[in-house]
Amino acid sequence: MTPLALETHQVSKQFPDGTYALQNIEWSVQDGETMALIGESGSGKTTLLRLLNRLVEPTAGAVFIQGNPACSQDPIQLRRRLGYVPQDGGLFPHWTIRQNVCLVPQLLGWTLKQQLEQVNTLLSLVNLDPAQIAERYPIELSGGERQRVAVARALAADPPIVLLDEPFGALDPLTRYDLQDQFLSLKTRLQKTMVLVTHDISEAFRLSDRITILKEGHIHQVGTPPELLHAPATPYVDLLIQHYHAHRG
Repeated sequence: MTPLALETHQVSKQFPDGTYALQNIEWSVQDGETMALIGESGSGKTTLLRLLNRLVEPTAGAVFIQGNPACSQDPIQLRRRLGYVPQDGGLFPHWTIRQNVCLVPQLLGWTLKQQLEQVNTLLSLVNLDPAQIAERYPIELSGGERQRVAVARALAADPPIVLLDEPFGALDPLTRYDLQDQFLSLKTRLQKTMVLVTHDISEAFRLSDRITILKEGHIHQVGTPPELLHAPATPYVDLLIQHYHAHRG
């Protein structure tokens, strides 16, 4: 049996006003697979992602990272072992691209030589020229280039798990499609466990091995793209599939 990289057991997240972002979530991601989280605004997909690196703590239930309870791990150390790409890329504007990419390796005590080698390797991996870009600042780059840097930074310490929160959502369609191609190439080459939040079902179908569909804090279905296409489990999933077909048509 393929080992599980991520698990949640009866996880709920309730806000102070009494509303729930997630309710009794039983969910898992296999080692090496890419799982997309999709749902409308308020469905709980970003909350679920942020539970994995303890940016959000569950009200009830347990989260497991590579078989170990997340709550027993120091949150700072945990985040340094997980790659994370926030919605806006999260680059520090007053740091150079080299400094941004080196953030976690520097915190982990890598030598300067190791850091520089990793910067060159990773910028090249995301199709950016280190000689042209490493000493520039985020404001000097296009939106697509900044997102490539954000992905490089998430990979800098070679984490086994990478979390991506709508990494391509703010980009124009052509740039978005180009970065999706780059993502697929990286996925094949690196074979990491990845969780991708998106509101675009076409993107989820294109980039992921399996898809989790959420609505109002509940999971409606988890399955491969063919499983969702041919056997939608609920009327909501069926509606999403109809929208997918309409978009493609």
